[in-house]
Formats: sequence, structure tokens, C-alpha cells
Amino acid sequence: MKAKKQLRKPENWQDFENLCKKLWGEIWKCPEIKKNGRSGQSQQGVDVYGNPFGEIEYYGIQCKGKDEYSKSELTEKEVDREIKLAIEFEPPLKKFYFATTASKDAKIETYIRKKNLENMKNGLFEVHLFSWEDIVDLIDENKQTYDYFVKSLNFKTEHEVKFVFENDESEMTVKVPFQRTITHYKQKIVPANDGYIGNSNLLFSQLGLPKITPFSMSSFNKSYCRFYFRLHNTGSQPLKEFKIFLEFNGEFESIKTCSKGHYLMPDLKAEYDTFIWNEDKHGKIVPLKNILVQDDSIGFDTICIKPLKAEKKIQIHWKLVSLNYKTEGDLTLIIQPEYEIKEETILVSDPTKVKTIEKIEDSISDN
Repeated sequence: MKAKKQLRKPENWQDFENLCKKLWGEIWKCPEIKKNGRSGQSQQGVDVYGNPFGEIEYYGIQCKGKDEYSKSELTEKEVDREIKLAIEFEPPLKKFYFATTASKDAKIETYIRKKNLENMKNGLFEVHLFSWEDIVDLIDENKQTYDYFVKSLNFKTEHEVKFVFENDESEMTVKVPFQRTITHYKQKIVPANDGYIGNSNLLFSQLGLPKITPFSMSSFNKSYCRFYFRLHNTGSQPLKEFKIFLEFNGEFESIKTCSKGHYLMPDLKAEYDTFIWNEDKHGKIVPLKNILVQDDSIGFDTICIKPLKAEKKIQIHWKLVSLNYKTEGDLTLIIQPEYEIKEETILVSDPTKVKTIEKIEDSISDN
């Protein structure tokens, strides 16, 4: 699965308005596309307008900079207000677009679809919504805008990164071993003679003695999901003084940064770059190397998740901030349990205690 391309959002609403004008001018094949009026004037809900190729009616765009600027999402109240204003635009619009840097949201998309049908029944313009993910797709499909925005022909610098798992993908499946112990409680049967009993564990069980287990100075718990992240600088400019904030959404027992060095002899002088707060399932990566040049990559500390004993999907939202650039995205971690079967027999005198019990435990490896 190829990692989804990430594009930074424009740094301010003016740049976003310019991007919308460039993008829809190319889509509509409309070199006469314009911004509506000037700052401070009434714009009847329309920031950008034009006649798409072959059309004799106007289309309008309302540009809504969200998240990075106002720290908010597009609301139903805003939609109603802007549609009401756009009705006053002259001459009447044929189509009205909401373009926003806010992320896709099913609730507001549903509301837009309903308003679209309502408007058309009333003989008014169509209403459509393009969230940031939709706009990124359109940028990728329109070369002139791609060159303008991504290749920085009209921007001071170009920054682009790829933040992924160790497999260089935005989705990774990790199989975690557990031990499924099946214990059979069987009634003790006294043999006809007191000769040798082949199974030593049965003999010890008959005598009420503990089983013989191999001697081990230490053990290693294999029932953790261990993984790490990688960051690739795919832009043409160095990434300076950057940090990455992490948010883990899903069901699991606990999460932490794994120790550096051998578990018996940890490197006490090691410096960490990944910090995890188990209580609120958040984390932060502060790299020891705070400049990442173009075409270079860096890996970070290993993270350990103690999973539940069932298949679970964990969504990881990340946000990168740096001296002159920021972006964010999502990764998907799928944890699949694998069971090592172990069967044992315990002899009991009481026939009412004869039964079979199944228990799932961590898989422990002796070292």
C-alpha cells in the first residue's frame, strides 16, 4: 500500500484564496477567473468567480481557511449564512462551491448534499463542498496548479515529508504471539504396580510436587507490539528544528518507549528521541538531529504497545511542526494475535474437579 502524499496547507487565507483561483481556473479552463471585489467590501458569499469553458452562467467559490488559521471546522450555520449571501450575487450563480482547508467530515458533507437538493428544488444554484483532501486530489490532477503549488513556482520554499512506519508504508500489520494454555484436570488413577512412570510431570502431579521447569536467569515477554516510525524529507529544502506530535486512538493495555540497549544491560547514557505518555495515549518525537536535509531519512526510537488479546486497529494521528513548515496525517497499525498452543494435564483425586480450562497468557521466552 503506497503512503498517501501529504501536502502542506497554505500558510494564510490569502494564499488559500490564490490557490483556489489558480486551481479552479485550470479546472474550468477559465483564464478570466477573478477574485470578487477587495478586502472589506460585501462579496455576497463569493470570494472567486468565473465562467467555466462552454458555460454562459457564473460559478462561485467561497474559500474557508480552517484548522491552521481559526482552529475550527466548517459548520452548518456558516453554510446557511454563505448560501443566503450567495443568493444575492448578480447575475445569479449556476453552481456554488465551498472550498475549505478543514479535513473531510461526513456530517457536514451530508448537510451540503441536503442543501444542494433543497436549492435545486427551489430553482437556485447547486451547492458543493471540497475539503482539503479533495483539493489535494485536484491539485495532483491539474499540472499547472501542481507546478504552482507543489514545485513552489510561486512560493518561497518547498517542503514535503513522508512520515511512515518502518516498512515505509502508512499502514502496517504486526503479529503478536500469545500462549494459549489448555489444562486438563483428570482423575488420579493408581497404577496396578509401582513401576516407572514415563511422564515425569504426571509423576510429580501424582505426588503433589511442583513440575520441573528449565532454569532461566531472565525472560523476555514476546507479547508486545514493537514498531518505530521513519521520516523522509521528500522536498527540496532542509527541514529545520522539527518536532512530531503523536496521538494514538484505539484499544490497548499500555504504551511506552522501549528501552535502548540490551534488556539486561540497558545503555544508561542513551538519549531518547521519542517520549510517550501512557495516561492520555499521546507522544512526542524530538529528534537529536534537528536538521533533515532533502532526500534524507531518519528513524526514531522503538515504541512498545501492550495489546489486548484480540485483533485491534489503532489509528495514529501525527502532526509535524518545524521552523517554517507544518503538516499532519494519519497512520494505521493493525495488531493481530498469534496463539502458541500448550497442553498440560493435572491429576486430581476429587472426580468433581475433572474439567478442562483454557487460558490465554503472554508468551514468555527464556533467555
